[in-house]
Amino acid sequence: MKPLHVLVIDDEQVICDACRLVLSENGHQVAHCITGNQGLLEIERNPYDLILLDMKLPDIDGTRILEFIRERSLSSAVIVMTGYSTLSNAVEAMKLGAADYLSKPFSEDELLATIDGVFDGR
Repeated sequence: MKPLHVLVIDDEQVICDACRLVLSENGHQVAHCITGNQGLLEIERNPYDLILLDMKLPDIDGTRILEFIRERSLSSAVIVMTGYSTLSNAVEAMKLGAADYLSKPFSEDELLATIDGVFDGR
């Protein structure tokens, strides 16, 4: 897989740091934001191959960010991350354009396997 430009949007700094560490060790460029509004600004400013998106953010819901990406027809793949994993949440995220879904906590291997799965078809 080619190196990806990745944005992590999560209000938990430990998740941002862990994703950045794992992904940068695998050759990817990683930026992060800890609020949804910061994430929206970052998405407007820079193109990303992949967005790792927490669904429960302190300022706006992750579904709003998915809608923003879909409305603008951005080519970023989105993998939704949440600690509140339910089948209905996964279905809703996929309807809004998410490429896949990760339940927190997830392992390094699960993260990398999910990303590989998303980008195998691209």
